[in-house]
Amino acid sequence: MLKITTHSLILGLLIVSWGAGAQTHQMNPLDLAVPIADEQAVAEGGEIFSEKCSACHGGRGVGTGRAPCVSCGKFMFRGNTNSEIYETIYSGTPRTGSRGGKMGAFSSMLDKSEIISLVTYLRATERARIASGEISDPYAENQDAMVFPD
Repeated sequence: MLKITTHSLILGLLIVSWGAGAQTHQMNPLDLAVPIADEQAVAEGGEIFSEKCSACHGGRGVGTGRAPCVSCGKFMFRGNTNSEIYETIYSGTPRTGSRGGKMGAFSSMLDKSEIISLVTYLRATERARIASGEISDPYAENQDAMVFPD
């Protein structure tokens, strides 16, 4: 006989309701939609991030002295839309300012679906960090500054 506790029933309903309303992430209706509820895409993006990005951006993208936080909802180089993040990963960045350095283009190492998985991972991680209270909601506060932990 199957026993369903109140806790597991509520948790299941929250997961279903969250998934139904949050299948994709977009900053605006014209932005690239990334499937943040797709566990496989998030996991693939996490593997790519761990291999290609974490040395500079830190585990879970929290930032280091070398590179900014990329799971804080603040992507200021080209902009904060998923399309602009995709373009930054695809084309790289020039050396600008005294903090951070040039990020090479990943277009020769990653195909388009892998870059989309990477953006998906960043947005899913950002959402999880906001939901847990680890970071404040940058959209609610309209924060503009990038974060470079010391």
